[in-house]
Amino acid sequence: MSNAKMSSRERMLAAIKREGPDHIPFSPYIFQGPWWKEPFFWCDQMERAERMLELGLDPTIDIWLPDPLPHPDVQINTWREKTAAQVLITKEYHTPAGVLRQTVEETEDWCSTNHNPWQPTTFGIEKRTQYGVDLFDDHNVSRRTEPWVKGPEDLEKLRYIIRPPEGYVLDEWRMDAQRAMEFAESYDVLTTARRTIVGDAFQWFCDLPWFMLQLYDDPTFVQEFLAIFQDWSLKLIELVLEVGVDLVQYRGWYETPTYWGIAGWQQHLLPLINEQAELVQAAGKLHSYFLPEGHGVLGAILNAVDSDVLQAIDPRMLHRGDLHDLFAELGESKSFWGGVDAEVTLESQDPDRINEAVKEAIESLGANGGLILSASIFKELPQQSMLYMIESWRKYCDMSE
Repeated sequence: MSNAKMSSRERMLAAIKREGPDHIPFSPYIFQGPWWKEPFFWCDQMERAERMLELGLDPTIDIWLPDPLPHPDVQINTWREKTAAQVLITKEYHTPAGVLRQTVEETEDWCSTNHNPWQPTTFGIEKRTQYGVDLFDDHNVSRRTEPWVKGPEDLEKLRYIIRPPEGYVLDEWRMDAQRAMEFAESYDVLTTARRTIVGDAFQWFCDLPWFMLQLYDDPTFVQEFLAIFQDWSLKLIELVLEVGVDLVQYRGWYETPTYWGIAGWQQHLLPLINEQAELVQAAGKLHSYFLPEGHGVLGAILNAVDSDVLQAIDPRMLHRGDLHDLFAELGESKSFWGGVDAEVTLESQDPDRINEAVKEAIESLGANGGLILSASIFKELPQQSMLYMIESWRKYCDMSE
């Protein structure tokens, strides 16, 4: 690492553009918050960036996109009902088009520290300030007794809710984004806008089995539902492009072929991903598609995605083929961000296994000069495994060897 000729930002940009960095960058996503011991102790992403740079890694500074802000004419009511059998929490948005409502069962773990908000903020840590009913909350999915959207009649109501911020809320978001950009510029690290959401919205807003049936029974409803989130996302992209970020991330956590099928993904999601990518690239910036599984299944058609880099490549979650096969299909058109799985390989705490996984990722995905080595590092992961991964990366990251 002492022979590095590029700044971290230059290295990351060169990898995403497949221009060949001075060495293969290592940019894991490490859970934000003071969960780890030295040398990984930090309280926010600014301190995280400093620590990662000290280790020779390549952090990003994330500009977190703001939550939706309901229309000023919307009134919000929420209440909690306790019976002998259960506790129910209901939230209603009273819009000019009618009432949008969700009810969830409050389980014993509702107020646990594991019930984090779905989104950190640019300068915040992942802590809740209250335990009401949020729009985007994984806890709601398995606990709801009534989802937000139950049919086409709810779409006009939803349009009053899924809107970009305005007024002082927008002003304060811009100030935080500017501060984060200034920090990133001082350390010369990559800035990313995290993240636009379209297809992922179905699992927070609709009953899952019911929505899957609509892919076949009522595709017009599906398109109109997704269009609401696409319009919101495009407005957020325009905001973040004004800030000047390097890369905009599209989040596809629940856009896997397991849910959508190949035909459904092509019909409903691909055009929307590309519309966002083209808006970003027209401004001279880069676009990433974050898909946590299914790259192998979708490999033959991911060339049609206009994104510059495919993010969250996990060899255990390809569902077809291996990393060599993925590179054979996509290496001429895409760069790759990932390569090592955390839940099995890093969880094993086996230095030989981790070393082999790092070597395999670099040999399989690095030949086009477009690999950013990564893994998703959460607080439950043994810290020693991260140290093993860094040690292995240092052995194999020199592209001149």
